[in-house]
Amino acid sequence: MLKGDRVFLRSVERKDINIFYDIWSDEEIRKYDGGYLVPPSKEYLLENFNRYMNSNKKYLSIVNEKGVVIGYITYEEARDFSEIYSIGITLGRDFISRGYGSDAIKTLLKFLFMNRGANRVELEVVDSNIRAIGCYKKCGFKEEGRKRKRYFIEGEFRDLLIMGIIKEEYPKENK
Repeated sequence: MLKGDRVFLRSVERKDINIFYDIWSDEEIRKYDGGYLVPPSKEYLLENFNRYMNSNKKYLSIVNEKGVVIGYITYEEARDFSEIYSIGITLGRDFISRGYGSDAIKTLLKFLFMNRGANRVELEVVDSNIRAIGCYKKCGFKEEGRKRKRYFIEGEFRDLLIMGIIKEEYPKENK
């Protein structure tokens, strides 16, 4: 378990799938979380739970100070280089813009830089997801480039921003 200021990150439990399914069923959330038109069924998720939990991508549940699972965060080491990680985060609608996302990201960054020997952490975000972009910048990420017209959302293709933070930029106060 990883402890932040307002959240802690723990291994995903089977019971969390119900909460994740509710989050994925929210069209507003889903449009930025893979853009799936229809989320996978609960049955599919439960049947494939072990496969997901044993993949290269690691899933962690985000739990707030009241013990409520409010979303999840992922990390995955790059296949072509060690010490480089990609991350992603999804929160339930009721928990957005309350500081939980930035706390979860900062907690995961500390773990990756201090415990996993990360040299670089990166992510991709849809250019219209202004709230998320602001959160990532607050956590120290910098925009490094874009994949033009790479993500289809609300009837149009949008750019994906590539953002990253390297070990030398990781804030000293977080170490």
